[in-house]
Amino acid sequence: MLPDFEEETVNEISFAASLRYHITASTLKEGFSGLLLMSLMSLVAGMVLGKMTGILESLPGLILLITPAIGMRGNIFGAMGSRLGTALHTGMFSTSLKPYSILSQNIYASMINTVLISFALGLMAWGVALLLKIESIGMVEFVLISMIGGIISSFFVLIITVGVAVTGYNRGWDIDNMSAPIITAAGDMVTLPALFLAVILIGGNSTGYHTILFILFGVLAAACLLLTIRSGFDIMRGIIYESVPMLLIAGFMSTLAGLIINSRLEGFLMLPALLVMVPLFLEDNNALGGILTSRLSSMLHTGMFDPGMFPGKQIIPNFLLIYIYSLVVFPLVGVSAYAASILMGIGSPGLGSMIFISTFAGLIAVTIVNLVGYYVAITAHKLRLDPDNHSIPMMSSIVDASGAMCLVAVLMLVGMV
Repeated sequence: MLPDFEEETVNEISFAASLRYHITASTLKEGFSGLLLMSLMSLVAGMVLGKMTGILESLPGLILLITPAIGMRGNIFGAMGSRLGTALHTGMFSTSLKPYSILSQNIYASMINTVLISFALGLMAWGVALLLKIESIGMVEFVLISMIGGIISSFFVLIITVGVAVTGYNRGWDIDNMSAPIITAAGDMVTLPALFLAVILIGGNSTGYHTILFILFGVLAAACLLLTIRSGFDIMRGIIYESVPMLLIAGFMSTLAGLIINSRLEGFLMLPALLVMVPLFLEDNNALGGILTSRLSSMLHTGMFDPGMFPGKQIIPNFLLIYIYSLVVFPLVGVSAYAASILMGIGSPGLGSMIFISTFAGLIAVTIVNLVGYYVAITAHKLRLDPDNHSIPMMSSIVDASGAMCLVAVLMLVGMV
């Protein structure tokens, strides 16, 4: 039941009333604040990627790992933020860090998911390269870069996720509007530098030292799996059981996004400003999807709409909200990427072209976000799966692949790649 309409059922609420309820000054303020902060932080990732042209050339196939590694921080911790947001809405959240508290068990689950999925992503990137006969670094190097980069970056993103939830709880914020963009931005900002650090530490040539590290990380992943099976933390175990299969699917789909970019990598390397745009574009798209799915998950948990074959009048305002955000965010992607390219002294197609590419591709991509977000949320609901554990990872995986396709398609349309 919508709190502002006590005398009406959910189905009786007019579209105009639903519009007023969902698109408010505070919603826009919170959403834009998170998205603009995310764009600024994601720019760091874009600038790092723009300067990694030499590494991408010397370590072939690495882009297959970069896109899923960036996306996975948002998948794991975005889902955690969504779960904590739902706990806030339902009055179950507390800031207690006692071992069996909701907050603590979410922390444990996210740490274990990080280890398991980081190991799997390394194997996945290597497997895709091997299957498609793409020149690449070895399996051991893929896994080590993924594990070291994933663990380092997750430490920082975990702190930020908990900070957002606790601050939102203390200040009465609706963290559904803020957690996804802030967590996505944090993941962007720290993941690429962490991967860059991992590359420096590991290098491209396999050694006995690499093999020992690979075995140790394999033992760590196995220990995390065993701990999950034997754990008495029911909430943690439930989160991991539900989320790992979805995170694996999401990782595979995000690897496909890397594959799409890798197929036109030469064009990106010729105009590095386009590489700067990639994390900004994909993660803004992801954040918009995260906002939508967090809102829909909370609405499903609280019975604010009845899921149907087609989006109803309670859902359309949420779609419009995402379009409003996108009309500001995607032009900003083009401007930011261009400004960064000028600052860094790297090749760019020009300001007008950058804005056109990011906005045109973004509006196409966000249309997919709206449709996929709705059907992912209601499918998870109808299958009695927790939308918080499934909607964001599934959305992210589809959005990564579709976003990369939209961006590359527009770049091909204008003849830049």
